Amino acid sequence: MALTMTGFDAVNRELKRMRDAQSPAIEKAIDDAAKFGNQLAVDEIFSKYGFKSKSYVEQHFSVSINSKTLRSYISARMRPSTLTRFASPRYKVGKRAARVAGGFSINVIRNKPVWFSGAFTVIGRNGNQLMFSRKKGDNSWRELNGQKALYGPSVAGSFGFMRDDLEPPIIAHLRKKYGQYAK
Repeated sequence: MALTMTGFDAVNRELKRMRDAQSPAIEKAIDDAAKFGNQLAVDEIFSKYGFKSKSYVEQHFSVSINSKTLRSYISARMRPSTLTRFASPRYKVGKRAARVAGGFSINVIRNKPVWFSGAFTVIGRNGNQLMFSRKKGDNSWRELNGQKALYGPSVAGSFGFMRDDLEPPIIAHLRKKYGQYAK
């Protein structure tokens, strides 16, 4: 005895029709949510971390949208940022009231500066500015062999740390946009 069922072809056709009807609205909502999430991430990272320019954070983010699978990806650069991105020079008064370099004030977390009194910068092989540090009385800094340059957080590391806080506003924006486009 065989059991036969009918009507599933019609259900499958109806589901495909519904998906085809709604996929443009879903695609537009995902596109808007990805752009919103990218801008939100850039703004939040710039307001929390002490990057000197927002454009530096923006240029190291990328957004890709796949319309076939209805997915979007926001990614950021993994390489650490040199501490010169977060630094401003500090000066102290030397002999005869002259200003003398006194290190750098490093502001990795915005409005929480740390003073590196023995920090100095050099131009690296690729033309980028690197920061090194030495202790008071240490004259071995004249030879940089074996010393490591100082780096701060990467844009991707900052993004990964903030990802959980960014999800609820992105989901709310996605729902709002889908509600607008589905009508």
